[in-house]
Amino acid sequence: MKVITFDRFKPGVTMETITPFLPEEVANVWRLWKAGIVRENYARADEPGVVIVFEVDSVEEAKRYVDDFPLSKKGFLEWSYIPVIAPLPLEALMDASVDVSEPYDRTR
Repeated sequence: MKVITFDRFKPGVTMETITPFLPEEVANVWRLWKAGIVRENYARADEPGVVIVFEVDSVEEAKRYVDDFPLSKKGFLEWSYIPVIAPLPLEALMDASVDVSEPYDRTR
């Protein structure tokens, strides 16, 4: 299962607050990425923060990893969790007359 997580700074926390701890935070995420636990990592475009996609068995497992992040341990962040799974085969919802054969990308 994939779990999409995103953080928000708690009130009063700024980039200046967290900057001294970023090398340790980034190294922690990088180790999890190399272990195949973090699949994707993004900077938020709408506000300071990150979006991390975990490959784990449950939201609880993702929470255990997030709780171990240095910035989480310091109480600087609030996290949200969205578990996602592969959608049911979309082709099953289509009429048999709908063409779903190759080439799949027909924009070229």
